[in-house]
Amino acid sequence: MTRPVLLSALLLAGIAATGAGNGAWAQSSGGARALAPGVKVEVAPAPGSGSAPAAGKVDETALRYYARIGDGERLEAEIARLRALDPGWEPPKDLFAPQPTTPGVDETPFWNLLSAGKVAEARAAIAEQRRKSPSWQPSDKLLQELDTAESAGRIRSASDTRRWQEVVDAAAAHPEAVACNRLDNAWRLAEAYAELKQADRAFDTYRTIVSTCPKAKERRDTIFKASRYLSPDQLRELTALGATANPAKGEDYSTVRTAEAELETGRLLERLGAASSGAKPGALSAADLSRIQGIVRDKQDADGAIALGWYFQKQKNFAEAQSWFSQANGWAPSDKSAEGLVLAYNGLGEKAQARAAAAPWKGKSSRIDQALKAVDPPRGAGGGRSGPQGPSELDRALARQDFAECLSIIRSSIAKSGPTAALLQQRGWCLLEMKRPSEAEAAFAEAQAMAAREPAKGGQSAGAGGRTPAAAGLPQKATAAQENAYGQAVARLATGDTVGLTRDLPRANMTPAQKAEIRASLMATEANRALEDKRYNDVLRLLDARKELTPEPRNLGILRGWALYNLMRFDEAYAQFKSVDDRLSTEESREGVTITWKTIYHDW
Repeated sequence: MTRPVLLSALLLAGIAATGAGNGAWAQSSGGARALAPGVKVEVAPAPGSGSAPAAGKVDETALRYYARIGDGERLEAEIARLRALDPGWEPPKDLFAPQPTTPGVDETPFWNLLSAGKVAEARAAIAEQRRKSPSWQPSDKLLQELDTAESAGRIRSASDTRRWQEVVDAAAAHPEAVACNRLDNAWRLAEAYAELKQADRAFDTYRTIVSTCPKAKERRDTIFKASRYLSPDQLRELTALGATANPAKGEDYSTVRTAEAELETGRLLERLGAASSGAKPGALSAADLSRIQGIVRDKQDADGAIALGWYFQKQKNFAEAQSWFSQANGWAPSDKSAEGLVLAYNGLGEKAQARAAAAPWKGKSSRIDQALKAVDPPRGAGGGRSGPQGPSELDRALARQDFAECLSIIRSSIAKSGPTAALLQQRGWCLLEMKRPSEAEAAFAEAQAMAAREPAKGGQSAGAGGRTPAAAGLPQKATAAQENAYGQAVARLATGDTVGLTRDLPRANMTPAQKAEIRASLMATEANRALEDKRYNDVLRLLDARKELTPEPRNLGILRGWALYNLMRFDEAYAQFKSVDDRLSTEESREGVTITWKTIYHDW
């Protein structure tokens, strides 16, 4: 997807910084300042001077243009750049005063095109003007800015197509294109070094940015960008530099220090998720676990609380699991938190509380209906057990979400007593949970054939567990045939057979709610494809249609934001990303917020 971001701040090329030997800007012979190994900015001295131009000899063309159009950000950057070239230079006192008309060509239209990012159009307009006025020459500053904008475009294009060496070459040829006022390009340069396995150069580039670019938020965002490639120790070094090096007046660098903490939080939550979904108990240290618990409470993060609940549930610490599932259900009621609550209460032997927790979702969510089978096992479930004798082996495996054990139990039951439609259907759900959709589709088809030969059971589902995916929330009980057809459809979705499934869906034997669920999933898949094909209006059309069927999940909210962004509806895109980020801040949502904000306020 297209995510162009160009920022306006102090030019990296125009700020002297300490630490020449450790990756910061280094003054070298010939007036060069190094951004990173192999990339230097040449600062040419004026004729007749040692290293800086004579006072009053700097080119103020761009400065006066930015003052005239009221672009404060670029004006500030240009003032800083000119002061770096000539430390004794001061902005003219008449900078904001109306300027007398001088004979010659007014360059304002060319600057306007350049500011709008229309570089080719600006070149064409200049060429046409020169044809009309052969004696006229555009100002050096205008030509320099055109060259820089073109180089910046080459860097973005090479980066978007993963031509990493071209990114490095383009930056080396025109270093001002990777300056602070074009920070996205500096990030792309660092990324190119990292992808080329030049880790030291990537680190040096990130380090130069956080120690030179003045804005705290830009330093903080750089640390988030760098986290994809750098070690925790390197990130700590970046954070320390970003919070202390070359402070600018009015900037609060405490936000830079929070970046490291947020990254560490993300890593801990990832480990918690891994531990709660299958890692051995104890995968987290007591200190890490305590820290995660504090973070989840502070953020009132329902998803984090559910992950903690499953972590303790797998340790058979049902009291702690019940506490976290209750907390999640209080912050954001859902069938996911209610499912955990049902199973935690059941683990504590508190069946009445388990049934009460399930009541709001009973018959509406298949995950709740499945959880209740661990509380009140159905007669004959799990390979021929009869009577209310407590949960079967299969029910207990499903309650633990141990799907490998589910398959093992079903194999043993079939070997001992022969297959049933219920067992085959449950095998299909367990195979789906284990990401084996082709086998799952075959299991549902076999269950369908066997169900047709078995006596009907009052029109109800014959499923032993009926373990449908998390997304399913069915308002009515499906028959065995409908449940098997639905299972086959989910499996086909997972194998990518969207064309065939779209064709067959109208005739499929499923409940209306099941069809709506499959239709919503198909729309989500097509919306992702539309974004890849740059059909951004189609993305919004599909997501709007899907939203009429079911609430929009977080990942599709991010997708909607990028569609709006690429349609240049930047204010709407910002509001969309901000809404997602306010609910739960992640790298993806922060990236959307940052890029849209910077695009709104820094257009090129």
